[in-house]
Amino acid sequence: MQNEFAFQAYDEIKVLLFYKMIFIRIFCRKMKKNMITNEFQIFDPLEDDISIVSDLPGNYIFALREKSKLPDIGIPVTYTKFRNYEVIYVGLASGSLRDRDVKKHFNGNAGSSTLRKSLGCLFGYNLIPRDSHYNSNGKTKFSIDDESKLSYWMKTNLLLFYYPNKDFGSIESVLIQDFNPPLNLDKNHNAINSGFRKHLAKLRKNKPERHYDNIMKIDNQRNQGKELYVEIWREYLPIILSAIKSKHGTMPLDRYLFESDGNRRISGYSFRLDITNGIVPRKKGSAVARDLKKVLDESSDFKRLANENKNITIRLNSDFELIVQVI
Repeated sequence: MQNEFAFQAYDEIKVLLFYKMIFIRIFCRKMKKNMITNEFQIFDPLEDDISIVSDLPGNYIFALREKSKLPDIGIPVTYTKFRNYEVIYVGLASGSLRDRDVKKHFNGNAGSSTLRKSLGCLFGYNLIPRDSHYNSNGKTKFSIDDESKLSYWMKTNLLLFYYPNKDFGSIESVLIQDFNPPLNLDKNHNAINSGFRKHLAKLRKNKPERHYDNIMKIDNQRNQGKELYVEIWREYLPIILSAIKSKHGTMPLDRYLFESDGNRRISGYSFRLDITNGIVPRKKGSAVARDLKKVLDESSDFKRLANENKNITIRLNSDFELIVQVI
């Protein structure tokens, strides 16, 4: 009888120790999560300068501003909050948080940002080849106009939290598991939002509907070594015309588009065009400016605006910002 009671007591102690270990693990995990999340700093693209974001590697969290929501595709989404903001995506930057988060996510294109691609697909934007290498890399993006609208939506609806650190790989896994971000498709196995993620993955796999003719055209231009940037400028033309109508405008351009279609890293891409009475000067030594001149000269809309606005300056700086001024 005593042995029976002894074995029973031993079993009960084992059960208690088991649950104690589970409790300790949960407690330690929560402590680790709290220690990690307390390290995150906020970046508001509408108020903060890009320089405050660390140039070191680390992790980041994208969350919706108060009263902001993802585009409705008819599938309910369950959110987890971080500092009272609903988390939609987490990630890591193995190089620079500033370059990855601010430049590529907020100002880049969907060809180099999976976050932008997911958001654009939710909005129903049509995918197009990212560059003339589409047949080999399969990379896609959205039109210049759609990318511009997407950048505006992201800046007005999202906040960024970032944490510089060297353990970004394991921390990303913790963030995905704890926040279950609806736009994280890779490494996210949570049953909650699985239907939403499956539908989003399907949208992302849609094939480009146009621009195959442009791919062949750009390939031919590259082989001939001329007019490498004409097609790019044609896509940016509506935004340039809009800036002229507004008398002033500054727009971030996609650096990758220019660098993938040409190689001017030594001589640079910067230029300045001072346009007087509709006459666009020819810039010697700048193929980028020369191709923009070709596109402007072919545009009847530009000619009309240039006649209305006698002095127009268009310049591209080293940060790939195109600045338009009507004097």
